[in-house]
Amino acid sequence: MPISYEQARALIGQPFGVYTQQGTIELTLLEAQERPRRGLPPQFRTPLSLIFTAPDTLALNQGNYQVEHPSLGRRQWMMVPTFAPQQSQPPAEHNADNAQLRYYEVLFS
Repeated sequence: MPISYEQARALIGQPFGVYTQQGTIELTLLEAQERPRRGLPPQFRTPLSLIFTAPDTLALNQGNYQVEHPSLGRRQWMMVPTFAPQQSQPPAEHNADNAQLRYYEVLFS
């Protein structure tokens, strides 16, 4: 079952566990945004983009990952490395511990 925009918005700022071959890492949901429909027929969902941040300690490659959150359970999502989102103010390049950040995107269409 796909995540809805409303569900995702409620989870911004919360951690998600991502299972990798090197163990579980924690990503934080930074942004949830509906994308333009661009002529999609009404029976298709509005595209949804989720942007996550993670410390620079481990880089994830593009691929399918098991992602877990207490309110969503465990799901398999296609995740890709991406650039920091364009916002009215520049996004943080470091977290509270001054660690460099990486950005990842999950896109539902």
